[in-house]
Amino acid sequence: MSGYQLFYGRLKQDLRNQWKIIHSIFDWTIIVYLLIPALVFGGIMYYSWWQAPPTWLKGFSIISFAFIGFFLSWQGMIRTFMEEADQLYLLQHKQKVIQMRCLGAIYSFVLLLVKWVIVLLLLLPLTKHFNEWNVNLLITTIYYFFSLNLFISTYKQLTFRYHFWKKWLVISFAAILLGILTFLVMNQSSVIVLPLLASVLCIFSIRQLYIYQRQYRTFSTDVENEKMKKVKLSSFILTINPEIHMPKQKPKKRSIILWGRSERIFKSRTPVNGVTELFIKAFLREKTYIFNYIQFISLTSALIILSPIWLKWGVFIAFWFFFQEWLRLLFHELIKQNPYFVIEKEKKDYLIQAQGKCKRIFASPGIIFLFIVTSITTGIAIIF
Repeated sequence: MSGYQLFYGRLKQDLRNQWKIIHSIFDWTIIVYLLIPALVFGGIMYYSWWQAPPTWLKGFSIISFAFIGFFLSWQGMIRTFMEEADQLYLLQHKQKVIQMRCLGAIYSFVLLLVKWVIVLLLLLPLTKHFNEWNVNLLITTIYYFFSLNLFISTYKQLTFRYHFWKKWLVISFAAILLGILTFLVMNQSSVIVLPLLASVLCIFSIRQLYIYQRQYRTFSTDVENEKMKKVKLSSFILTINPEIHMPKQKPKKRSIILWGRSERIFKSRTPVNGVTELFIKAFLREKTYIFNYIQFISLTSALIILSPIWLKWGVFIAFWFFFQEWLRLLFHELIKQNPYFVIEKEKKDYLIQAQGKCKRIFASPGIIFLFIVTSITTGIAIIF
């Protein structure tokens, strides 16, 4: 079996699994009553963009589009299609596995290209109505963000083997530098600077791809990332569906930062306080929950800052409801991990009271912070 056949077989199996997940969601009722009307409405709206500019985009500037493009540039990863069994296969057929990894990188490259071509087609009607946009500038801008997306996805592979804090610091520092660079080049809106910088990013990305995919020292982290990628869609579906639960399998470890000895938070030992304490400790000991919490608040803050006045409070209200719903689903997720609470969930009112208390504890700081951000930015926009 050649490296191409190995790659094609795993790609085919991966696509088949993803299709099964999607097919399990889109039954005939969703297709008829939601998907088809959404496609028809989207087509009508896209056609209307060619005739007249959408009114809700009149307050947006190039910097606002740059922020959205910068956010999209962080979405995506380079696939290697590695599996645990390849550790033995590597000893005899190293060249075939390297060939499969290179084909996986090319596949990821094509996916990123398709994503930005779709963005280009969606934004193309706007070049007819906005003076600051033209076709050449739009194409060079999309080319820059595609190159930035490829650059981030490529070099992000190097951080997978770092521990959490080192990885967080490296990514944060890179995000700040790349954000400043993007702001500077987009503020100039030069059809010369953008493609030159994009070409440089592409060259560095392709070079790093060639080096990384032809080595196998990062075998373990590559296998773990492939596992996460394969279950990403199904995990998202299981997260938003409170009726389905998938227990997480992870090694037990002690927290070195908070409650390493599991000390009590509340002096009063009541059922409500007990469940609330359980949720607080479980939340703060899981880095994924903390990262998602910070990400929700930071992205919403940036969106509020960049939005026009009439949209700022709409974003804030939408965040209010979405954030509390996310905390509610997270509370049920943690409760389902305890067999006793699964049995008692329908009988005890203290779980409902604890849920409300947990939502107030974690939602209040984020909502208050975003309320201050919305009020300040609204006042500045009115004055200036």
